[in-house]
Amino acid sequence: MHERFLQEKQRYNARGILYSSETVKAMHKVLETEFKESVDVVVTTALDVVGKNGLLPVEKKLQTLCLEALSQRKNEAEGLFLGAIRPIEEGLLNTTLLKPYMSLGDFYLLQREEMLISLSHAYAKHKGDRGVNLAEAIKNRFLNHPIVAWPAVAITAIIVIASLIGAINLLLS
Repeated sequence: MHERFLQEKQRYNARGILYSSETVKAMHKVLETEFKESVDVVVTTALDVVGKNGLLPVEKKLQTLCLEALSQRKNEAEGLFLGAIRPIEEGLLNTTLLKPYMSLGDFYLLQREEMLISLSHAYAKHKGDRGVNLAEAIKNRFLNHPIVAWPAVAITAIIVIASLIGAINLLLS
């Protein structure tokens, strides 16, 4: 994020408008982009770390952990942003145009809701792929391998056909 802030500063400095609200606005865009990427990282990391043993906690607990991580990331990102724009802010005579860009504000709330939706989808997919309890995790672990899945399908087909033949013989007798 530091590099992207520096790039924006250099770009606006080259144009001769480093000390302007436009520079702060561009840097705020960088902050929003970085924070949006953080949302994806939080969800992915949470599922990777928590799901390593194959079992997931209750979805609400996972949501709470992700919300805490996102809140910490917000505070860190805003701190870096405010540190980066402080010299620009001090160089301006009128700072009223900067007020909408001094925090993530509504963007944070929107990203928080998007994270919860993304987490819910990822949690459901993870549950479907691996199972919720140990029995489902073992079953899914074996059935996700073609070497095990194809014989299981063949055995199931043989049992269904044998049952069907047995039912037909029973009806005919």
